[in-house]
Amino acid sequence: MIDGLPTLDDINFYDKFVLLRLDVNAPIVNSTILDTTRFESHLPTIEELSDTKLVLLAHQSRPGRKDFTTLESHALTLSRLLGRKVDYIDEIFSRNVIQRIKEMESGEILLLENVRFYSEEQLNRSAEEHAESHMVRKLKGLFDIFVNDAFSASHRSHASLVGFVPVIPSVVGRLVEKEVSALSKALKGEGRKLFILGGAKIKDSVKVLKNVLENNIADKAILTGVVANYFLMLKGVDIGEVNRKVVEDNKEGANDEEMRALLEKYSDRIVLPVDFGVEKDGVRADVPVGNFDGKLRIMDIGLESVNQFSSLIPEFDYVIINGPAGVFEDDRFSLGTYEVLKAATKAKYSVVGGGHIASAARLFGLAERFNHVSTAGGACIRFLSGERLAALEVIKEYWMKKWGKQQEF
Repeated sequence: MIDGLPTLDDINFYDKFVLLRLDVNAPIVNSTILDTTRFESHLPTIEELSDTKLVLLAHQSRPGRKDFTTLESHALTLSRLLGRKVDYIDEIFSRNVIQRIKEMESGEILLLENVRFYSEEQLNRSAEEHAESHMVRKLKGLFDIFVNDAFSASHRSHASLVGFVPVIPSVVGRLVEKEVSALSKALKGEGRKLFILGGAKIKDSVKVLKNVLENNIADKAILTGVVANYFLMLKGVDIGEVNRKVVEDNKEGANDEEMRALLEKYSDRIVLPVDFGVEKDGVRADVPVGNFDGKLRIMDIGLESVNQFSSLIPEFDYVIINGPAGVFEDDRFSLGTYEVLKAATKAKYSVVGGGHIASAARLFGLAERFNHVSTAGGACIRFLSGERLAALEVIKEYWMKKWGKQQEF
């Protein structure tokens, strides 16, 4: 058990029919998968289940997007990484699928079609309602165990994530176990904690900021990126029309008055940049906040901020970083993100959130120097914000009231 969640250690899965929900959603261009990080993160769970009849459920993108496609290339990628064949079938719960599953032998792996091809998958329903969906009703009788290893999708109450839990004994896989353990340690471990929140998603960062300050989790919080620009605006700094528009486009309903009050209340614990990195005549220029006329686009934190943050960060036992400091994809404005990440690796325990900051850590060759790099964006943010993840909570609930009471599955 981990944080009340049953794991693979709590069941006997040898030679059983196992339904495993993964998240191998990946960037795809011209049918080519560009990043296999999420595939690799699931390998320990898949390999541990090697002596089962293993069926995989996963999604790719969502309807209406260019990369909303079949999972055929995903099966080939998994086969290559595992060194074992992963069969693929272009259906989810047809007669062909049901017959194919019934005929499986121990050691075989079968990947079903993109679950988001099924119209009911993304409906926001309860586990009990999803348990009555066509997909769950057709497949449930074929399996002994359901395993959720899709941490990065576990904040969603979708059919393939919660619908099987009321009707099949359900546990979490090794990736979920690893994520929950690492993020829980970041929030609850003994020692001084620093949160570094950046990027463009203001609403996500302010949720985390509010949780870690009001619940006395964070000793300090450094703000960078568009998030920092938003708080500088709240302080009365004129960042100019072009930068103000970027902030407004990324606020998504963040409450200005609430955040201004938070900033005033915790002014001694919130650290903001003192200068900006901007583009001027095609090159980088660093401008103090007090001298900034607002005419240029803010692309990074400035050199003085980099120096201050780099000195401050190693003083803390725990450092949790989510969101880049600037447009790190452009070499001229990668300095802030790189130096902040590098400084964070010096902490006793360091965690990188998912999404762009995880991509930056890998790009700069720093990922291996962190204690944990999350595979999740939204789910990681919600966990750090103190929110419960729907697909994990339902596993806890049914283990306590139903499956945990059974001695043999």
